[in-house]
Amino acid sequence: MTSEATATRPAADRRDGWRRELADLLDVTPAALTDEARLGEDLGLDSLARMSLLAWLDGKGVSLTDPRILHRVDDVLKLIERVPARSNVSVVMLGAVPGGEPGRAGDVPEPRRPRSPLAPVLGNHAYQLTPLRESDIGFLYALAVHPETSYRWRYRGVPPPPDRFAADLWSQVLVQYVVRTHSDEPVGQVVAYAADLAAGHAYVGAVFQPDHTGSGLAADVTATFVRYLFHTFPLRKLYLEVPGFNWPQVRSAAGRLFEIEGVLRDHDFYAGRYWDKYVCAIYPVAPPNPSD
Repeated sequence: MTSEATATRPAADRRDGWRRELADLLDVTPAALTDEARLGEDLGLDSLARMSLLAWLDGKGVSLTDPRILHRVDDVLKLIERVPARSNVSVVMLGAVPGGEPGRAGDVPEPRRPRSPLAPVLGNHAYQLTPLRESDIGFLYALAVHPETSYRWRYRGVPPPPDRFAADLWSQVLVQYVVRTHSDEPVGQVVAYAADLAAGHAYVGAVFQPDHTGSGLAADVTATFVRYLFHTFPLRKLYLEVPGFNWPQVRSAAGRLFEIEGVLRDHDFYAGRYWDKYVCAIYPVAPPNPSD
């Protein structure tokens, strides 16, 4: 074996190992994950499958602000290959700060204040959940009437006039947030509604501008909202009502992130035909038992 082949074999072995991990994550065979296999067209990754992919990449040290650059399996594996190897940790003693006086705490960065474990998490590395502002009403109305989102959202393609929309904005709502980028640009909305806290359940919905869907980041911040709801309210489960024309966006998570509790046959009419409606439930993750 030549020296060049010897050098490239470990890299190929690592790539094959990542390919097997990715196959387990996506529930496909490794043979399906050729370098040229397309994530959408060939593998059929929906928003929630892409969210799982982003979480897996994050565990490998890859953090993406624009997952839309991922088109093929090769794009995914190359990102992991570019993660630099971890170097040894160096320790700088207080008395040895370059240019500083020995023992002066002001010569080193002040340690970050630890976050309270009781504080809810309201964002991810791409988005933040912010309280609705009066200035957001115009954005939310534009989102509700946009051709790419209106038929998927509350009014099913028949939005009301602006004054009624504003009056309905808090109707039956338990809590809602506007989703913003970290530069404060509004891009979506998440909402919990029709809550019955005595029975311990509520409904959850989310809508995003079309150019912010499909990458997995919107699904991830919606999952953050779900965790916030379980953290904040006495809820046993959260319901999702998914019309059939929205089902392809989320079906990969059925049985993993949520359970299908019922299917209403031919329930919703749109685009000249009737669609099934899926009634799904998200359950909280049980906290660890200290006695285990």
